[in-house]
Amino acid sequence: MLDFIKGFFTNNNKTGCRFITVDAYNEPEILGFYRKNSFDFLTVKDEKDATRLMYFDLRSFKR
Repeated sequence: MLDFIKGFFTNNNKTGCRFITVDAYNEPEILGFYRKNSFDFLTVKDEKDATRLMYFDLRSFKR
């Protein structure tokens, strides 16, 4: 599903979007899922919060 979304937003860049952002629950399984799908942490300031801001740079996506 994430690859479909990444492809949709990068195919001829119809939308002008550059990043996908998520507010992920701060749990190892969930963060691991997003890390496995090439999302990075936006900041370290939320390490102890209930959620972590993460982003994916669409410029790095290649089918």
